[in-house]
This record gives sequence, structure tokens and C-alpha cells, in this order.
Amino acid sequence: VALGAPVPTAAAATITPRTVRVAAALESQQRILHQVAPKNSRTYGLNVLVGTDSSGASPVQVEMIGNVVYTEGNGPFFGTITFTAADGSTLGVRMDGKARALPNGTDAKFSAKLVVLGGTGEWLRARGRGVFVGTRQAALGGTVQSRFVIRLKG
Repeated sequence: VALGAPVPTAAAATITPRTVRVAAALESQQRILHQVAPKNSRTYGLNVLVGTDSSGASPVQVEMIGNVVYTEGNGPFFGTITFTAADGSTLGVRMDGKARALPNGTDAKFSAKLVVLGGTGEWLRARGRGVFVGTRQAALGGTVQSRFVIRLKG
């Protein structure tokens, strides 16, 4: 089910239980990253990534604000993601995950657990959990091919 699919109105008591799937190439719009330790082996800071899933009936915009604490490209990341449907309704989630650098030193794989924070408009009473997986075939700050699966509860 696409994020922009019809849902109960804001006046409704609950959201219809369903699975939301979004896939988007996320491009870095802003980075504040610092490298420390011998050989600059530790990187910390934040990255703002945006993209659009145009595969469904209506596009879904994705904005990810990710904080990283990596050692040689590996380590935890956390932050928030906002999904915006064509009608302007938003769904906010928190992510907590891990990055794994691939042997070439630049590419990486990501996975995170997601918890719905809430929403606006059609998503006012949204709650649920999900997962994020992604890959990056470039240095930190490059495009992240992302897939999100969120199970909304009624």
C-alpha cells in the first residue's frame, strides 16, 4: 500500500491497519561531519537526505535526518524520517540502526528499526513499527538506495 492511499479522516478514532512500503534514492542535501582519532578513523555528525518515491499512485517525499557515529565506516546511526504524501499529510518516524562498511572502504549497507512518532492530516493517529534497509555505493554523503516497510496499527 502506498503512503498516499486513502485512510480514515483525522476525526476517525483509528488508522486502518496496513503495511506502508516506500522506496527512494535519497540524496544528501546537507552534511555536518567531523573526523577524529588516528587516521581520521572516526566520523560523527549529521546528514540530511531527501528523495521521492514515485512508484505508487501518488508520489511520497522522504526527508531523513541522520546522525552517525562511525569507526572506519561502521557503527550506529539514529534520527528521524518524515514521509509526506501528495495531500500534504506527514508520517514521522524515529530510526535506530547500524551501518556496515563494505571491504572497498566506501560502500555501505544500512539497517534500522523504525518507530512511528505520529502524523498529521490523514495520518494524525498513526502508530506502528517498521524497518529501513539501504545501500550506498559511494563515500559517506553519497546517494542511499532506501526501502522502508512500516506496519501501521489500528
